Amino acid sequence: MVYGLRTTDQLSTSAKTITCIQPVSSSNSLEAVVRSQEREKRSSFPQAPMIYLNVAGLSPFVQTVQQEVTTTLEQFSRLLYSEEGIHFYRETVQRARQILAQWLHVADAERIAFVPNTTTANWLALSRIQWHPGDQVLTTTHENSTILKEILSLQTRGVQVHTLDPISPDELECQMTKCLESTHVRAIVISHVSHIDGRIFPIERLYRLAQKYHALLIVDGAQAVGHIPVNFQEWQPDAYFFPGHKWCAGPMGTGALILGKQFAECRAIALSDKEKERRPPWVDFELGTQNIGLIAGLTKAFLIKEQDGLNTTSQDGIRKKIQQELSKMENFNILEWDGPHSPGIVSLTCINKQTEKQLQSKAHDISWKTFPLPQNPKQTGIRLSWSSATSNKDREFLFNLLKSIS
Repeated sequence: MVYGLRTTDQLSTSAKTITCIQPVSSSNSLEAVVRSQEREKRSSFPQAPMIYLNVAGLSPFVQTVQQEVTTTLEQFSRLLYSEEGIHFYRETVQRARQILAQWLHVADAERIAFVPNTTTANWLALSRIQWHPGDQVLTTTHENSTILKEILSLQTRGVQVHTLDPISPDELECQMTKCLESTHVRAIVISHVSHIDGRIFPIERLYRLAQKYHALLIVDGAQAVGHIPVNFQEWQPDAYFFPGHKWCAGPMGTGALILGKQFAECRAIALSDKEKERRPPWVDFELGTQNIGLIAGLTKAFLIKEQDGLNTTSQDGIRKKIQQELSKMENFNILEWDGPHSPGIVSLTCINKQTEKQLQSKAHDISWKTFPLPQNPKQTGIRLSWSSATSNKDREFLFNLLKSIS
């Protein structure tokens, strides 16, 4: 269990604050005394429940998932690395592979490696490619900063990085086709869903393009898996990774890397043909011992998603309502492209600096994501993201806040 954070039920419950008054020594400055008095004054008021609109960053905790983590660790603590404990460990991790493969229609569960986060998964994938000076990488301005940082670090090895900023799926495919036809593109590294504004990139079209020009396709599915339908039955990128703690509503510190044929056959060490047959692909991508409590919690999250479905219709209804209300407010622009969007994300910008400053203040109790715009880093965007459980009351609170400063 990850301690110190609230569960889904707790997110909607007002927290009580216990005030501890510390003695102030004579050496303390007047400023320190004033700060202490202000903290005491603030803590005397009941805290309002948080309006949480950052599911794309971290999903509210699910109690049954947290309980699965605790129960599994308690059970394993009685076994440890006994013969029975080792069997329990292996069975727990292998079951997680099989459940995920079943949910996402991955043909071979042995191609699933568990990772602590997407940054690690991306590094693992890029590190297994034998780069040469002059190799080209295609990516977009919509990649997560940690992913983009790793891509740009390849420039020290003579790799050239082309960062595209398309306004539609057709334009993206056109830009990539031109690059693939004119240069030696070694890899395309791209998000399935943009973490900036929720646009859905045409991954299946890019997969066919990568196949045609013999380029690797590496996909960051952080904002896709558990959010929109993902099915590997008819297509399989060379590497696809995602974390457990976002739309899957699993524990923090979990994630998965799904290996395509080329990476599955990529070995970290030289092996004989017989050893290759016995050694599953995930062995070369998992970094040491797994926390099986977290893995069990992740498995529980997968099962819940598979059984309950993604509720995309409900989420899309919320999105349309938010768009409708924002369109009535002249101080905001919605970030969009001429293509499909995910149902649980809307991003906006402020037309003037005064409105932007007000939204960035802590005068409200709404949790959302702010980010610099890729095209204009001096301008701030705001990303709103929700689940189907987000209440009408929370949305009304958001609308009233935006209207009050619009």
